[in-house]
Amino acid sequence: MYLVTAKEMRLMEQVFTEEAGLPSAVLMESAGAAVARVVAERVAAPGRVLVLCGHGANGGDGFVAARHLAGAGYDVAVWLAGEEGRIGGDAVLMWRALRGSGVEVVVWDGRAEPLVDAIREADAVVDALLGTGARGTPRGRVGAALSVLAACRPRRGIVVSVDLPSGVNADTGEAPPEAVRADVTVTFGAPKWGHFLFPAAALRGDLVVSDIGIPPALAERIGVAARVITRDVARVGWPPRPRFSHKGSHGHVLVVGGSRSMPGAAQLAALAALRSGAGLVTLAVPASAAPYVTGRDPEILVWAWPDEDGHFAPDSWRCLEEGPRRYTVLAVGPGVGRWPGGETWLAHLLLGFPGPVVVDADALAFLAKSRHLLRRRAAPTIVTPHPREMGRLLGREETVAEAARPETARAFAREHHVYVVLKGAYSLVACPDGQLYLNPTGSSALAKGGSGDVLTGVVAGLVAQTADVRAALLTGVWLHGRAGERAGDPVPHAPLARDVIARLPEAMAELAVEGSAIRQTYFPGN
Repeated sequence: MYLVTAKEMRLMEQVFTEEAGLPSAVLMESAGAAVARVVAERVAAPGRVLVLCGHGANGGDGFVAARHLAGAGYDVAVWLAGEEGRIGGDAVLMWRALRGSGVEVVVWDGRAEPLVDAIREADAVVDALLGTGARGTPRGRVGAALSVLAACRPRRGIVVSVDLPSGVNADTGEAPPEAVRADVTVTFGAPKWGHFLFPAAALRGDLVVSDIGIPPALAERIGVAARVITRDVARVGWPPRPRFSHKGSHGHVLVVGGSRSMPGAAQLAALAALRSGAGLVTLAVPASAAPYVTGRDPEILVWAWPDEDGHFAPDSWRCLEEGPRRYTVLAVGPGVGRWPGGETWLAHLLLGFPGPVVVDADALAFLAKSRHLLRRRAAPTIVTPHPREMGRLLGREETVAEAARPETARAFAREHHVYVVLKGAYSLVACPDGQLYLNPTGSSALAKGGSGDVLTGVVAGLVAQTADVRAALLTGVWLHGRAGERAGDPVPHAPLARDVIARLPEAMAELAVEGSAIRQTYFPGN
């Protein structure tokens, strides 16, 4: 599934209608009908539906939805936040059709009290005030209507936003204080960046992406470079498991991590790699940490490396000279801590290991001082920073801003020829060729120490099982998030990182189920 900007969506609509020889009003009719279906799925007829409309295309979608709902037996009222003469484009046609349908229409004069009463008594409020073209602070009667809707809610009903919650920026996720807080958002053709970037992502509620007839292939034709990691995308990287395979058939992961004060992080990464299907996992730790991890999980092979003051000795990397090709993937960083000269130690590992490498945690701090080495690696490199670590990789201390995350991840991946997993709510995966993927899975159950170490292990374990690094990476990020969702049920407060590992089999089982063609794609709210 493609992920688009407002401009890209408009271009897709334009190309589609021109090539198909269809009037653009056909898309508006399909969009409004989709909104009506979603309302009908959540509110039974003859419920009271209040449709708040602006003058533009978003309002036109609302006019169509109102007409369809009225035809389905709902008690519908349309309130126009402005003047009839300002309605433009295809919305004019839909306004005329609405007026001829007998639906109650109110041209709102800006007085708050009547609108407050109408909102509170509604079973559903359809927010069709502003769409993807909105920028800046809403003004006029539309702005006044947003302020009213921000101050009151339906007593027993829901708010359904058309395309985006009114007021939010479709591309950056920025939102003014009066932006609508929806229970459900219905968008069309493809999700927009604003659905997944904060603060707007916290305002959209459940997201329904409705098919209105625009072929997805158009997105690739016009150069859309971003996609959502759906389950079907994640299934591509799910490695086959031949019945007569053996442990040597599924890769050998080497996890280099841990320290005397943080042995558990590397242990979690190693265990997650095993649970993800790797045939063998070796955990290399400083000698002083070895007693803490040896035997804790007997399936993990423990390798004690030279130690200095509780962390890896500066020349401990030489241990890797003992047959590095026996290992398929190297994961380095969980729990290593920091020490002077650590960047030189990491450089030897990166340049001395011939296969894919996953770099995480404190190893990213070392990498920030020697990132020029990345382009010297022939094999794929995956870095997994959170926003503050991404800032350090860029040579600054501040956290990467939410709105800047997509372009920051993409630019770093292209410049340094690496894969970037920029962690956070809706993690991003940026590829060396400029492709960008957003992961919709995950929950606040992952907001706990050790979750990132588990991600490192899951990714390393899957990469070890296939030559397709990109596919394995996308699968690993999706599985980690889905296991976090399952671990957080019924409440997200209690799970430990080990609980996420324990729920990986359930998440994996979902990838074995074939998908089906449906008119809508659903993303749950936060």
